[in-house]
Amino acid sequence: MPSSLTRRSFSFGLTGLLAAPAFARASSFTPAETPPMLETLKWAPKTRTRVQAVMSEYGQYSEKYDQAHRPYAVFDWDETAIVGNVQETLFHYMLEHFSFLLPAHEFRHLIHTHMPEKALPAPFTTIAGKPVSQPLLVEDILEDYRALQARYGHLPHPLSLEDLDNDPAHQAFRARMIFYYHSLRTVHGGEEAQRWVLRLLAGQTITDVLALTRAANEWGLGQSITPITWRCPPDRAGKSGVVEATFVQALRLTPEMADLFQILQEHGIDPVVCTSSLEDCTAFFATSAEYGYNIPREHIYGARLDEHKKVLLSTESAKYPFPYGSGKTAIIHKYVIAKRKRPPLMIFAGEESSAHLLSAFPETALCCLINRKQSDSMTPFLKEASSQRSSATPRLVLQGRDENTGEWIPEEASIFLGETEPRLP
Repeated sequence: MPSSLTRRSFSFGLTGLLAAPAFARASSFTPAETPPMLETLKWAPKTRTRVQAVMSEYGQYSEKYDQAHRPYAVFDWDETAIVGNVQETLFHYMLEHFSFLLPAHEFRHLIHTHMPEKALPAPFTTIAGKPVSQPLLVEDILEDYRALQARYGHLPHPLSLEDLDNDPAHQAFRARMIFYYHSLRTVHGGEEAQRWVLRLLAGQTITDVLALTRAANEWGLGQSITPITWRCPPDRAGKSGVVEATFVQALRLTPEMADLFQILQEHGIDPVVCTSSLEDCTAFFATSAEYGYNIPREHIYGARLDEHKKVLLSTESAKYPFPYGSGKTAIIHKYVIAKRKRPPLMIFAGEESSAHLLSAFPETALCCLINRKQSDSMTPFLKEASSQRSSATPRLVLQGRDENTGEWIPEEASIFLGETEPRLP
């Protein structure tokens, strides 16, 4: 059997990963008599068999292999190569440690969006059930931010929790920011919410962002997977009222994906990541031997912000598609298909923004979907994958996981957070 996870260390904690050797690269691979095989691990058996079959049929051990137009597989990063979302993890960490650098008058421009002037829809009410005015909510966020900037702006960021010392302004700020983010997603959709949370990095250098990403990753990997509720203190009600917001903090590594990335490359098939998270944050995760994935940097595509003198701005790169919905498909066409003259061999999807990508390439041999609660646009693909489970050669397959532990489970059904029984779409 070829080299794989049986001869290297992979751990869900950073301690084990620090000692893990780098994965082999396709360029240094010496062909064996039989094609390299995926480890069994916790793959759904039929899904693993189908992925292996496609690699064997089109990889460099097959007569179909075309080195001049090297095959590749496209991957979402969030909720696919990892359990969780790297951008949201960074957002939560920045709120927890007040890691924002913009002056208050500049931060103000990041908060104002085209949210309605009227009250936000249910369930976005105060904890007493009263309507919340979006303009008043913004005023309260800015007031919290000014207080925190005046008190802690001179200290090195990110702030330690000891520095914040249960500050009511900090508790109110983080609760209102999560509340605002969730309301933005509901009112204007996932793409607008994603663009907003990315713009909050304005004022940071890439060095700042990567340092924050490392800290956020270590923080997230060490946290229990559980719902977390942040609430404004009663004496910090402001003009909009006392609000609270609940989010699930979940970040886990996925050894099945780490093994797949290696085996793909040993088959001469390149893994290509296309994600709506910031490209540099994703690349820090995806290219590092420390985390066990080892994807070449040139194969990572994510969201990009403009820079001025190495400081990130709140505007997105104008000539680069935003990697959400049709933007993901545009990136694959512009940066991959234009060079390789072929569609993806496989697509692995778990982000809510990938429906257009899944429908854009009917020639793609296999689409593997992470079975999770998804957006309306993704649900039909999940249901179609479920209906193809009895097929000997399905084009859409499912992979299940246990959201309570952050691990895959060896079936197509998933155990959703707070539940005990696996469910299909």
